[in-house]
Amino acid sequence: MARKADRTVDLLVVGGGPAGCAAASAARARAKELSVLLIDRARFPRDKLCAGAITGGGLWELERARLALRVPKQEVSVAAFRVDGATRRVPLPRACAVVRRRELDADLLEQVRKLGVEVLEEAPLERFEDGIASTGAGRIAFRAAVCCDGAGGPSRRLLGLTSGQRVPLREALASSRGQDALLFDFDAGLPGYAWRFPCREAGREVENCGVYSYAPRGNDARGSRVDLSSSLREWAAREGLAHEKEDAFSIRLAEPFRTVGRGPVLLAGEALGADPLTGEGIRYALWSGRIAGSLAAGASSFGRAPSLERYRASLALSRSGVTLWLFARIAARFYGPNASRWRKVAADEGVARAVAALVCGHHPASPLAQLAATGALRAAFLSRSQSRTQLG
Repeated sequence: MARKADRTVDLLVVGGGPAGCAAASAARARAKELSVLLIDRARFPRDKLCAGAITGGGLWELERARLALRVPKQEVSVAAFRVDGATRRVPLPRACAVVRRRELDADLLEQVRKLGVEVLEEAPLERFEDGIASTGAGRIAFRAAVCCDGAGGPSRRLLGLTSGQRVPLREALASSRGQDALLFDFDAGLPGYAWRFPCREAGREVENCGVYSYAPRGNDARGSRVDLSSSLREWAAREGLAHEKEDAFSIRLAEPFRTVGRGPVLLAGEALGADPLTGEGIRYALWSGRIAGSLAAGASSFGRAPSLERYRASLALSRSGVTLWLFARIAARFYGPNASRWRKVAADEGVARAVAALVCGHHPASPLAQLAATGALRAAFLSRSQSRTQLG
């Protein structure tokens, strides 16, 4: 005989990062009468491996989730793209904020507490069974749930869903600062890029640096293994960066808009996936968490489970959803077998400015029109069509 639940809530949120906080905040805004419980396996403040860049699009999503950026930040107003030996600097229409995730996540959690959300720390998710979640805080029955437990969380496995594509990163802190832009180096010899982001650490002006591989398990386009630790050390040496302790982690890439949940459980944040082109996670965590929390609360207030199809459609038709879909399509080409052709496109000023506008949260219509008018992009598509003709 199955054990009964120890308690019942209307909405259970799993994970206390940006996605979970956005879900909880949106749920409270949608239906204040509902009981919302947020659980996390960690105790906050907790360390989180992440470059910590909140783009203009991320700041826009933060505002839509009714959350505020109240922690110390380094504002950056320029992005730099290094391709084929040249560096293209473009102004960001809205400045980016680089933060420490340890501080950001703890403050967002405090904000949702003040909204009336109950928060239980050191309460890991252990099992789902017929509308009951077994957790480190007991068995919790729920009407709807939003799982925001990251790339390494157990929710997808417990729901019987595929793990999706996870890709590796290496990250380190440079002991001094040598430049002022969000620098993306596509000449780093990777099926991805290396980065340098100015930031502050304990009052010091330093840089967060690292390498990102789009390829599963760190393989290159030929399937050969890429040693990301060696890649980071060699690249940092070329950049003249003396870096401190290196950390390894992975992110799950979004696959718009396939697996979004199961039954009354919606996935959000990196349980859903991050942007495959840039690796950006915070914006899309806030975006998916906000939409999931609002839909789940709306359905629960009428005694229903949230609709997976409605959630999928809401994601796809939103501003960040369109941008994510576009970036996922570009990433498959930009990091694929014909990468050299597509990377030349990134060196075009019109393309760089359009991408910067999309990253900063502009409505996709204007940047897409700008991309469509770009000669370099047309040339890449024409070259691709000619290649297909020759093969055919």
